Amino acid sequence: MEPAPSDTIQRVSMVDNVTERLRHDLLAGEIKPGERIRVASLEKRFGVSHIPIREAVRRLESEGLIVAAPQRAAVAAGVDLEDLRGLYDLRRIIECEVIQRSVDSMTPEQVDAVRNALETLEAVANDHDSPVFWELHRDFHWALLAPGATAWIERVLDQIWLASQRYVRLFVSKTVDEAMRDHRALLAHCERRDGEGAAELLGRHLDRTELAVRQAFVPTDESEGEG
Repeated sequence: MEPAPSDTIQRVSMVDNVTERLRHDLLAGEIKPGERIRVASLEKRFGVSHIPIREAVRRLESEGLIVAAPQRAAVAAGVDLEDLRGLYDLRRIIECEVIQRSVDSMTPEQVDAVRNALETLEAVANDHDSPVFWELHRDFHWALLAPGATAWIERVLDQIWLASQRYVRLFVSKTVDEAMRDHRALLAHCERRDGEGAAELLGRHLDRTELAVRQAFVPTDESEGEG
């Protein structure tokens, strides 16, 4: 018997909600790298059955935030400096190329979109531990890249950005002042249609973020060897 449409929508919404809450815990370090994902505990905490939790775990495994090996319990993905290097190498390869062609060809409306995204982000800059800050941070960076990107680039970057966000939230100092200065400078490059300058600045911005994580990185027994 086919489920009623309303039942299907309700079930999908529940999985979405559980996925969002579990993703937040992983990104914020409330579930630590290498820590086991305990379904029974999550059932009690979220007040749902194991079915939406297991579906959420599968989704987050596809995002690289959870690792599930055969015959082993699912665990939060580990963190290590080689993984960090790979992430930021890939970000530089993709984002610096895309932002140059994006900024060079921006229309006035697209520059306005970058400006509006930055103003919205700056309004919550003091609450940078919240999911809202990170959603708006993503929106700002996408506004910079969107005119020169494709749907495939967006899909790839969304996954890379999630993984990068986890490292930053786990290890980097609470201040975002330097990052916000870079964001304002990137807007200035957009206003001048200076794609080359934007690419150079974005490269330095990514370099500094990677270095900040490296300097603050503290390996744990759980994270060693978990890429």
